[in-house]
Amino acid sequence: MINKTWQKDYESTTHINPDSNNSLAKLLKLIGENRSILEFGCASGYFSRMLSERGCHITGIEINSNAAQQAEKYCGRVIVADLDFISLNELLPQQTFDVAVFGDVLEHLRDPWHILETTRKLLNPGGFVVASIPNVAHGAVRLALLQGKFNYQKYGILENTHIRFFTGQTIKELFEKSGYFLDAIERTKIPILADFNLLPQFDKNAVDPKLISELEKDEESDTPQFIVRAYPESSENRYAALLNQNNELQEALNKTTSEVKNIEKSRWWQLRKLLPGLTKI
Repeated sequence: MINKTWQKDYESTTHINPDSNNSLAKLLKLIGENRSILEFGCASGYFSRMLSERGCHITGIEINSNAAQQAEKYCGRVIVADLDFISLNELLPQQTFDVAVFGDVLEHLRDPWHILETTRKLLNPGGFVVASIPNVAHGAVRLALLQGKFNYQKYGILENTHIRFFTGQTIKELFEKSGYFLDAIERTKIPILADFNLLPQFDKNAVDPKLISELEKDEESDTPQFIVRAYPESSENRYAALLNQNNELQEALNKTTSEVKNIEKSRWWQLRKLLPGLTKI
């Protein structure tokens, strides 16, 4: 059970670049706008505020009563509850949502499989789950283990309140065993040898460079966190997921087309067409 005084600690900022190497930005991108949201572990409402600014209506669940009180400014309702000891069906009778959000939450639960299974019944048709989950197979964790270290930290992959640990493969298995399929997987990136407080500490000078080279062949060795979107398994949801992917690809294409047109309107581009020698630049 999580200590009831514990709460997530997000950096305070008023704006996040949607294309940044940040799990919250990637969650926002996967969620979209104008959704009804069930946010697990809403903390003080930091992420809830971002969602509300995008036209979403949020119901939050939070273990820390003080944090929950702050989150009420951004949520239509905040329920103080410990997910390890409550029934979601009893807590939210006859309520459904477009999206269920688990931002750095599943790794804190004794039985995340059960919570995900129960959450399926709380989703509207076409509804989905988004989650950010640490990757215990990051290269820094592996190197620390080779030196006999698995030291818990205040923040990061080995945060001292984590009781479950996942890799990319076991995240996939977690959702599949809970009755979902993943239709989107995003990642944040931190180099293996980066001096960063989210990574475990180890003696970098004692590491053989050949070992680093081998680790870097694994494309997930510099992934500290996975951000995923999952739909309850059904043929209808498979179709809905494909439509969603198509819309996202169309948005990306429109954005790229707009950027190309802006470049073509630029003075540099016009000069490039007038002076053939510039085409080699």
